[in-house]
Amino acid sequence: MQELCNLADTGSNTILYTALASSLLLIATILIIYLKTNTNTNTNTNTNYRYRGGSLSLLLLAGLALAFILAPTAAFAQTTNPDCDPTSQSGNNQGGGNSGGNQASITCPTNWIVVPGNPAYSTTDFCVMKYTAKNSGGTVASSNDINGDGSFLSNSYTGGTAVSTATDQPWTNISQTDAITASQTAGTGAHLLTENEWMTIAHNILTQPANWCDADGSNCGNAPGTAGKVLASGHNDNTPNFPLESSANDTEACYGTVTAGVNTVCGADPSTQKRTLTLSNGSVLWDFVGNVGHWTSGTETQGDLPSFGGNGGPLEYNFDSGFGLDVPDNWGTLNYTNPAVHNPGAASWGVAQGVGFLYSDFSSGSPAVVAFYRGGTWGYGPGSGAFALNLGGTPSDSDPFVGFRAAL
Repeated sequence: MQELCNLADTGSNTILYTALASSLLLIATILIIYLKTNTNTNTNTNTNYRYRGGSLSLLLLAGLALAFILAPTAAFAQTTNPDCDPTSQSGNNQGGGNSGGNQASITCPTNWIVVPGNPAYSTTDFCVMKYTAKNSGGTVASSNDINGDGSFLSNSYTGGTAVSTATDQPWTNISQTDAITASQTAGTGAHLLTENEWMTIAHNILTQPANWCDADGSNCGNAPGTAGKVLASGHNDNTPNFPLESSANDTEACYGTVTAGVNTVCGADPSTQKRTLTLSNGSVLWDFVGNVGHWTSGTETQGDLPSFGGNGGPLEYNFDSGFGLDVPDNWGTLNYTNPAVHNPGAASWGVAQGVGFLYSDFSSGSPAVVAFYRGGTWGYGPGSGAFALNLGGTPSDSDPFVGFRAAL
């Protein structure tokens, strides 16, 4: 899908340049003929008139042909792909997107955003769903009363297409294996968010002052790691005790966190929680952390997971920030998950700062495969965060707490 959008943009520009060049060539040729005719006044007057008239006729015919062929083609290139409409978002390698900049390098579908690439994770600019994936057109196979009081029925689906919309409940009760397949329904080239893509987003989020706020989501705009501020970690306090719909208005960042479906301004109530995170290009993500967890495509064997003293369990990334958790003394193959690897300042940030915690189902020498889900859920509490990683499930597990989002 992304390639089609880029092709349309490139085609339109090429066509316009060709039309301009052809027009200039036409004008220059007419001037040459005019000058030739006016300077040859001695003889062959009738021949010159015939020469001039025939040439002008051919040139006018060529100009009309260019007009009839090039203009409709340009319009076609700009309008026929519905995912390249004027409401789509563009970005560039200099951090474009909503913040402007050079000519767009990519264009994303509506309700997807541009993520600036990060060479540390071998990513270039890519598109990701602005909202957690929802199911469109599927059949509700079953509904689970997760609280036993009818307050929320968590749907399981048969079929359907993955879409990025603010409304409706997140598509959960889906395994990592099925999320890989479902992500492909989101469009040509769509795929389940990879580990490298997740880490690209997480590191971008980590360094943006707009994401460092009071615990109630107010007073944002602080230097990363500022004392008393936390990296916003979404709806995670179990109140309401189910996943929330998002708002289509990015200024309603704490939407639903006091009363489901109602916007309460961040800080207007002690229980508000900020659900939006902003990237360096101005792009805004909803519920990247909290609300529901997100599968990535990552997998690893239990014997290669992080551990402390030969044991797994809940762990801090770098130091005990007040929750009595150990820090891994063996990272296995997952050292890259530590936020301090590419941001040394994060060595002094932990669960208390909103980074999130690491849960490892380590088992020495075990070849059993675990699947990665990230971000935390509505009941994760302070363990939610951009770097929160749960390594306790298998690729075939599913539950109401874990959904997904696709990338392009």
